[in-house]
Amino acid sequence: MGYAANLDLTLRALDRIWEKHQLRWKLKARIVRYADDFVVLCAGAVDAPLATVRHVLDRLDLTLNETKTRIVDARQESFNFLGFAIRVSKGLKTGKSYPHVCPAPKSLVKIKDRITQLTGRERTPIPLDDIVGSMNATLRGWANYFHYRNSNGVLEKVKVHAEERLRTHLMKRHKVKDRGIGLGRFPSQRLYTKYGLYKVPTTAGWKAAHALA
Repeated sequence: MGYAANLDLTLRALDRIWEKHQLRWKLKARIVRYADDFVVLCAGAVDAPLATVRHVLDRLDLTLNETKTRIVDARQESFNFLGFAIRVSKGLKTGKSYPHVCPAPKSLVKIKDRITQLTGRERTPIPLDDIVGSMNATLRGWANYFHYRNSNGVLEKVKVHAEERLRTHLMKRHKVKDRGIGLGRFPSQRLYTKYGLYKVPTTAGWKAAHALA
């Protein structure tokens, strides 16, 4: 934690240099940073902004992590930043370009794996309230972070997975082996009304961009 905090303080010098020398305008490049993770968004050529970042970091006795450094044309492919996948798309109605922002595939895999762990067969001896409580805390935190922009489809997948995992867990507890019987005994609505499962919202806040721009 101390190292990360110190690195963040050091990298603030990069922010200040970028602002002081008006490099955002001169190089047509904007830095977006969180702690030691950052992207450089370029409206023009990338060579000069990248060379400038390398030079400043060298002066700060830092180097880029070359394994994580990529040059991406966001109009052609997506890039990941802070758990989100970001790319430039075109609206279905107007054809105008807009930033498409949604949870990255790895973020979806991670939350689904975590919910699967929390509802595993070996956890049936644990009180059900504790199981659901752990699920709810995990789902709520994940949804609060990713409830943004173009995340509706991914949010729906997380919601469905949580329902399926809690249903499977309840079937193990009650020794119900038939999936059809389990679905009838533990329908989705009952998972929320009787067992108190947190309902993942499936309509994200679009903020400044939306899929029909």
